[in-house]
Amino acid sequence: MKFIKTIFLTGIFLTAFPVFSLAQDDTIRVETNLVTVNVAVTDKSGNYVKGLKREDFEIWDNRLKQPIDNFTAEESAVSFGIVYDLHTATDERTKNVLDALRQFTKDLQQKDNFFVTVFNERGSLTTDFVPTADQINANLSDAKPTTPNSLYDAIFAASEKIRTRRNSKQVLLVLSDGEDNASHHSLKELRNHLRSVNLPVYSISFGSDNRRLYSYADIYRNQGRQTLGALESSQLNTAALAEISKSSGGQTFNRAVQNRYLLYGICKKVLAEVENQYVIGFYPDGADGKWHKLKVSVKNTGGKKYKLSNRKGYLSPKTK
Repeated sequence: MKFIKTIFLTGIFLTAFPVFSLAQDDTIRVETNLVTVNVAVTDKSGNYVKGLKREDFEIWDNRLKQPIDNFTAEESAVSFGIVYDLHTATDERTKNVLDALRQFTKDLQQKDNFFVTVFNERGSLTTDFVPTADQINANLSDAKPTTPNSLYDAIFAASEKIRTRRNSKQVLLVLSDGEDNASHHSLKELRNHLRSVNLPVYSISFGSDNRRLYSYADIYRNQGRQTLGALESSQLNTAALAEISKSSGGQTFNRAVQNRYLLYGICKKVLAEVENQYVIGFYPDGADGKWHKLKVSVKNTGGKKYKLSNRKGYLSPKTK
């Protein structure tokens, strides 16, 4: 039997497994196990396929075909959470990143919304606009010690904040060298958290100029503690950020040169994909706390070959 859905406000679309409770005039209280998936469909030339309907899609959960209970077309509004890692940034990189983000957010439609979180080892600043370098420096110099000051914590906090937005499409855009040394949340915890919600992460990974050496224990070969050079540590950081993006259904882009025009171009590429995504949702038959594989397809293509981009699974919550 399908789980019982309790909704005390109509007209909103839900992402995977949210629970909302707001003590305001517009009271929202939702308990649901709805699983949603962002799906981009392209043809053999790489062009986005528009105008598809609910009945054109099929979805399987662990090889069990599911009825599509919710469907949102590609023209729906988007909420962006932008996370910028100022940890090892130079003044030039900061200016280029902020200029690129400022131009990118100007291109968003009126129905879309965004917030920006900038962090370094002192703390973080979150705004509903792209701050200037002076505003960042002024606020981070007096940042609260409780605000996230490392990558995984900043992404985790941004993922919680964006889930309070009501848009059906919710996306994180992360700009970082991937280095994390002090987060309370581990990479595994962050990955599992993102796997339990429909929140694609698109990351722009900068090459690190950090020349420090990092040591690590090779637990598989039992060779004791080894030493990593700057290149190897940068590659591990980049790989971790790429893994976060891939497991959430997003993409990662490596950008060694922080040119604002190239950064803006990447942001526009992400925006184009998100704007052309469909969001489909279904109610699974149960919650077992396990990883579930997802398969999405388009039927009745008339012999045309389509490529679908979407997350490949989700982490089911455990039944209490």
